[in-house]
Amino acid sequence: MSAIATRFGVSVSQVLAANPDIEDADDIRAGEPITIPTPDAPSSLPRSDGISDARGDLLDLEDQLTFATGAVDLTGLGARLDAETVFIELLVGAPPPAASPDVEQITYTVNIDTNDDGEPDFRLVASNALEPEADYAAALTDLAADVTSSPGNFPGTFEVDGAALRFEVFRGTLGDPRRYAIAATAERRFFPGGVGDPEVEAAVDRAPDQQWPRANARWLEIGR
Repeated sequence: MSAIATRFGVSVSQVLAANPDIEDADDIRAGEPITIPTPDAPSSLPRSDGISDARGDLLDLEDQLTFATGAVDLTGLGARLDAETVFIELLVGAPPPAASPDVEQITYTVNIDTNDDGEPDFRLVASNALEPEADYAAALTDLAADVTSSPGNFPGTFEVDGAALRFEVFRGTLGDPRRYAIAATAERRFFPGGVGDPEVEAAVDRAPDQQWPRANARWLEIGR
């Protein structure tokens, strides 16, 4: 389905909206008739959506269950398409701590696929290791151009409000696509002897749990 959509310059969600009888975008049979919508056709995606994530499903670097602060235990991911911006909210089990990045690094990552190819095109990162003057700061990377905005030039707003982290990014910065596919990761790395110490304790949580680069990746999708 992705190849068909790319060939005709539309999104997968637009093709699905024009073909309500198709139940599985990954199961298109040879010879099956498909209606190709125009590029300005509406999609079947909501302008806002969210998912919940189970508590206590943190993994270590070996993909084994582990324990860590609730600040990296994702409990929810939400997104909303506003007039000029994309709003993204991560919910965690506890407020992010004001930890020293020389010993404990907390990082929140949001991958955004904007061209329907199943891989991220932009990456949001919020961390206590980005900006010495702030407990947490955010940056945006354009992966195709390999360009990262500094926290001082972030194209939007970022805030930590208790156990919620909120990004608001200008749609134009992301190319203003019709579809946004979003996945989030929270990660803690603890260095008992400091950052240079090879010994490290790590914990990672993902929402959705099955996400790129793994096969059959899942995304939270919104669009227009």
